[in-house]
Amino acid sequence: MKKQNIIALLSFLSMAFDTYAIDKYVTDNVDIYLRRGPGSQYAYSNAVKAGEKVIELEKSADGKYTRIQLNSGNTAWIETAKLSEQPSYKERFPSLEAKLAEYQDKVDNAETNQQKLVSDYIEKLQLAEKSIETLQNKNTALEQQVKEQGSQIESMLNQVDDKRRDLITTWFTYGGLVAGGGLILGLVLPSIIPRRRKKDRWMR
Repeated sequence: MKKQNIIALLSFLSMAFDTYAIDKYVTDNVDIYLRRGPGSQYAYSNAVKAGEKVIELEKSADGKYTRIQLNSGNTAWIETAKLSEQPSYKERFPSLEAKLAEYQDKVDNAETNQQKLVSDYIEKLQLAEKSIETLQNKNTALEQQVKEQGSQIESMLNQVDDKRRDLITTWFTYGGLVAGGGLILGLVLPSIIPRRRKKDRWMR
């Protein structure tokens, strides 16, 4: 087979495997094999789950291996690098989950309180808007009432002025009549009174 054909076949197979490939994550429940002694030359004795709690008993001279006691009471050797002073995620997960639930409750309560505050603020704002609208309506009604009363007062003042003018005209008319009557009497009486006197003298 030609070299080019082999390269093409390998490329095809590589593409096929890449298409099938799916991302996976190694679980925390993996077995770590233990040895009978402090070195790779010793045979495996048993295994321990990753994250499991053990008791450190001693270390090898070079410090690369540590003898541990399992929960079952058996002892074995493990690479020191595979031990940690911090609890594993498996051990810490329940407490972390509890803290997460606690924080989630606080967040939910905070959101609830915030929603309540927003709801109360909106309610107060709506009440304030209604109060403002009521006051504006009352103000408009009062302005209209003031305008109507002003119109009534102006009308009454006009009526008073008209009556005053009518009264003045009436008094002038009456005064003119009285003056005219007095003038007439002043002209007529002198001509009437002497005649009566002459008549009285003749009768005597």
